[in-house]
Amino acid sequence: MGIEERKQREKNERRRQILAAAMEIYDKEGYHGITMEKIAEAAELSRATLYLYFNTRDEILTHAILSFLDYFGQLLHELNSRADDHKGNFLDALWDVFMEFYQQDPVAFGASLYFHQGEIIRSLAPELRNMLAERGSMNYRYLCEIVQKGIDMGYLVPQDPRTLAEVIWSSFLGIVHLEHSKKAMGRKSHLEQSCSLALEALKKGLTIGEA
Repeated sequence: MGIEERKQREKNERRRQILAAAMEIYDKEGYHGITMEKIAEAAELSRATLYLYFNTRDEILTHAILSFLDYFGQLLHELNSRADDHKGNFLDALWDVFMEFYQQDPVAFGASLYFHQGEIIRSLAPELRNMLAERGSMNYRYLCEIVQKGIDMGYLVPQDPRTLAEVIWSSFLGIVHLEHSKKAMGRKSHLEQSCSLALEALKKGLTIGEA
């Protein structure tokens, strides 16, 4: 391995440590508990080194969320490329992608929900807000393309694919948001049961000749 390659690997690893440290603090103390000082300490870096990579906590959290959204995009892209393999269980396959996305990092999922609230998203620097919007739009296009294929294959009801995509995604999103709220209040979670029931309800209402 050359010197430059090693330096780049070390830089990438340090960046990953910073993002992971920020998410760890977010999980324990919430958004308002995060400071650059705490991130530097958790990542075992000096503040001066931290500022070589990021200028603000919002920049760090945004990049952590963007990395997570990239993973969602990969899952959607993979499903889109093999949608024909799931004609008999199309909605199940899409729901499985949602679950895999959530289970990959529930903390980052929760942070993404928080950052997309009106008050928070408006307070971000324009370049950060635009990056989140661009990544979200890309994933939305993937999702709409998948739903359109479901319609074309005669599995999903013939409706506007954007509307169907939003109904399916918001059903999952709403359940997760509710379960996160219950967890924050110390109440018992019923995520698996709620998601299973929601999927069956969606299959009854949105699929043709299934469920």
